[in-house]
Amino acid sequence: MFEEIKLSRQEYKESVEDLLRGRTMSVYSLLLTRNEMGVREIQRELGFSSPSLAMHHLKKLEDAGLVTKNEHGEYSVAKTVRVGSLTLFVRIGKRFLPRFVFLATLLTGMLVVYLGFFCSWPLVVQDIMYIAMSAVAIILSLYEGYRLLMLKPA
Repeated sequence: MFEEIKLSRQEYKESVEDLLRGRTMSVYSLLLTRNEMGVREIQRELGFSSPSLAMHHLKKLEDAGLVTKNEHGEYSVAKTVRVGSLTLFVRIGKRFLPRFVFLATLLTGMLVVYLGFFCSWPLVVQDIMYIAMSAVAIILSLYEGYRLLMLKPA
């Protein structure tokens, strides 16, 4: 019985991953960052050619149970799922931050602690190597975080 439940969850996840692609993902991620939005607001925000295109993607999301429509015709997220490119971000309030930002923060903290407590003065080869490797790792993490931020779904 447990295998059936696990399989159905996997099938659900795969169907949601198939659904959340392209413009449908853009609509969903936009709604994740807002409380409620109407069809025309979504159309304008995402640059769709017509409200019916936004409505088409909203209908797909509503059929999947990911968004709901209130009595005023505004849509909001009913269920938050982490699939596709959304797994690369952490949602804090209404903002998405790339996970690489947290890695860069951790690496920076480690470098500061090393410089403050473990680094010998004058610098020896080991210290220079650690500082250089840490700086490269921090720069790469920030660069990847920036790239993800520019490519985020909404």
